[in-house]
Amino acid sequence: MSALLSTPAAQRLGRFELRRVLGKGAQASVWLGFDPRLEREVAVKVITAGADVDPEHITHWLQEARSVSRLTHPNIVPVFEADVQDGRPYLVFEFVPGRTLAEHLRARGSLPPHEALALMLGVLDALQTAHAAGVVHRDLKPSNILIDGGGRARDGFRHRCAAE
Repeated sequence: MSALLSTPAAQRLGRFELRRVLGKGAQASVWLGFDPRLEREVAVKVITAGADVDPEHITHWLQEARSVSRLTHPNIVPVFEADVQDGRPYLVFEFVPGRTLAEHLRARGSLPPHEALALMLGVLDALQTAHAAGVVHRDLKPSNILIDGGGRARDGFRHRCAAE
């Protein structure tokens, strides 16, 4: 897949066009993508080229996608699709324009208590919904929470989660 992502002319994964990297982690990168079938921007999470990907890891990745895709909550970013191409799994999410909570805090500094409370109540409500469905978020931190255009905290559970 590294060749798939290395040249501008070949930046496609399945039906999705990969436009630019939104973020990178140790095991995966998240791209701004475009779904030409539904004519909308999406976020596409792809395992980093060169990462050790075995069939068991792919099975686990897809199980996580199934678990998260069952969650419906205004503070949880929905999963639209999960697939594997050339032995590499990828997930497709709603694209949430905005910045992470970490970026928001760096730009604004400490938030007024009422604003911080409103953000965290949304996150906690989303976590309660996930836990009730048997999904545990294993990497909850400000850099994994998005703040959308309306100022609402949204968690994609897309960084590290596990079904119990």
